[in-house]
Amino acid sequence: MDGLQHYAPPSSPTLLTPRPAGYSATPALNPAAVKTPSDYVRALKRRFWLVLLVAVPLSTLVAFFVVRQPAYYQATATIQIQPPQYDQVLSGIVSHDIGRSDREVNTNYLPNRVAYLKSKALAQKVVNDPEFIQGETLPDVDAADTLIQYLATKPILGSNWVVVTLEGTDPARTAKQLQTLLNKFADEAKNESVKRIDTTKDHATTSLRKLEEELKSHDTEVKKLLGTSKTIGPGGKNMIAAQYENISSVLVHKQMRVSEFQQQAWFTLMPKMDQNMKPEEGRRLDQIDKLQEVRAKLLEKLDQSRRLSRNFINDPTYKSVSARVKQVEQHIKQLQQVVPDLEREPFNPSETIVESLNEEIRVAKETADKLLDRLRESIPEHQKYLALQDEREMLIKRISDMKTKISGFEAIASAQAQEPPVLIPAAITEPTVPVRPRRALNILAGLIVCFALGIATVCLTEHLDHSVKVPEHLSIGLTLPLLGVVPRIRRNALTDRGGHLWTPATPDSVEADAYRNLRASLLGASDRLGPIVTLLVTSAKAGEGKSTTALNLAATCARAGERTLLMDVDLRRPSLRDVFERDSDDDRNVGLVDVLRGELPWQRTVIRSEIASLDFLPTGDASKVPIEILGTLELRQLLIALAGHYDRVILDGPAVLGMADCRMLGRVVDSALLVVRSGTHEMRPLQRAKAMLEQSHVLIAGVVFNGLHDDLQNWSSYGPYQPYALTSGVS
Repeated sequence: MDGLQHYAPPSSPTLLTPRPAGYSATPALNPAAVKTPSDYVRALKRRFWLVLLVAVPLSTLVAFFVVRQPAYYQATATIQIQPPQYDQVLSGIVSHDIGRSDREVNTNYLPNRVAYLKSKALAQKVVNDPEFIQGETLPDVDAADTLIQYLATKPILGSNWVVVTLEGTDPARTAKQLQTLLNKFADEAKNESVKRIDTTKDHATTSLRKLEEELKSHDTEVKKLLGTSKTIGPGGKNMIAAQYENISSVLVHKQMRVSEFQQQAWFTLMPKMDQNMKPEEGRRLDQIDKLQEVRAKLLEKLDQSRRLSRNFINDPTYKSVSARVKQVEQHIKQLQQVVPDLEREPFNPSETIVESLNEEIRVAKETADKLLDRLRESIPEHQKYLALQDEREMLIKRISDMKTKISGFEAIASAQAQEPPVLIPAAITEPTVPVRPRRALNILAGLIVCFALGIATVCLTEHLDHSVKVPEHLSIGLTLPLLGVVPRIRRNALTDRGGHLWTPATPDSVEADAYRNLRASLLGASDRLGPIVTLLVTSAKAGEGKSTTALNLAATCARAGERTLLMDVDLRRPSLRDVFERDSDDDRNVGLVDVLRGELPWQRTVIRSEIASLDFLPTGDASKVPIEILGTLELRQLLIALAGHYDRVILDGPAVLGMADCRMLGRVVDSALLVVRSGTHEMRPLQRAKAMLEQSHVLIAGVVFNGLHDDLQNWSSYGPYQPYALTSGVS
């Protein structure tokens, strides 16, 4: 085959000579464990059967499951849920718990109604409805749960419209069931609204009745108070307060008259006083005049307060002004006592009038003081009467407002009774086309998923598989030259010979050309390592194709004109005798064992093949021969004799791992060839086999990559599995 990897020999010549014991050239990294996308692509090409093995049964099961699924039909209806709109003034009619029908209730009304639409209570009423179950079997226990499971609601944003859908296997039954559900839902909403209105009206009527009873109780208490009281007159006025006001007015009037007569008398005596009065006495008289003016103003203010205030006795202003009047009068008396008596006329009528008025004033004051005491005693009773009157007026106003609101509420409730809170369609159209399952789409999705699982299985297998499948990984991992790449040989009537694959039967095939490339590589290795006459073909474990490689390499060398001897030195499992048995007329089972025993010369045990330059030396009967015979001096002498007679002596040896046979044989040959089958082993057992050969100072010429089937087109100029006869016209 063309395109063999160019091997760069190590800079140190010691790597081409036997290594010392214990030396290991195992690399730190296993190239086969590093996966690239191209590795997964090749794995998919190689194991596409596994993808089909996983995907086809699963796809069949998915398709069967999809086809067996029942068809579901969807009945659809659009309903409107309108919260009841009550006037805000009606919120004062009812209590906080019952009459909370304002913004909060209106905001939560739509979500609460939608939640009730999917409640189990409503679903149970639907499945138990006599009209719905008429002519059908009785609903099972899970009928309500099934109805809720297949019922869906979708509010339309920004509105009070809701889309209600119900799925079922029977289109007629599904439409009927949805219609029954919406009818029940609308009736429940209407009954709830009517019940709420009735409850509100009853509560308002009860509240009005309580207010009227409370008003009657107040009237009874007022009548009882009026019947026992002796101070309350018509209109609720305090009779003692009225008498006190009258006597106070008379007292003020008389005091004003006294003041006027005193001023007249003063003016009459003024000329005489001016003649005899000292300056200090004049100033006192001026003060008395000013105090008289202040006293007159205060009395006028008292009279005004008495007229304006109903309860003037307890009025702080009245008390304060009365106290100031007393202070002013005392000050006037003190000043008058200091001023000396002036000489008067023998008779002055004003003094008589003043004395009379002062006597009347004294009597009036005594009467006023008595009335004031009685007035103070009657104030609590009168205050109670006034409080009852205020409460009565407030109750009358509340009763009037309540009657007005109830009248308005009845008008609004009557109008809302004409508009139900839930509007539903008169009839629901029976669905004709199923909404699910979408069989074609589901089957397609199932196929995609199943093939994805198959691909994932292959990729996972490839990810976990660290066996060597690429020739480059083999040469890098073992640091040995890659001498040949042999494709997987097709087994047919021509190539099947004695249980082995015989490429000389198809000399123009790609497989035969692979062994020609292997011989060419051996010729190149001879230039580097020296002449290679005796060559041991071995492998890490059995089943790598070492016997087939030794057989076809010997045939290729013989066809190239080299005198070649093929020896079967695997004493445990000899397998090449059947290939050459038809070329020999000797039925005796003699061979290498007999030569090493000294019983026969090697010339009498060699079998001539159909290829003129190819001879075969079988193992013979090794049943009673110890394995240690392979390390004897006789074998070394035999190989020296054979190397002098043949151009190429190829030994088909046993496997390396677990057995010492190959290590003993490697010490008596010129070089060894390590055969590795593609995808059989990881790098570690191959590295161990190499290390064991190096410990025995076996010179390894290189490795042969056997059974290649990935990326084969890049290792052949004529394409995989095409003989030269089919491509002879290709340049």
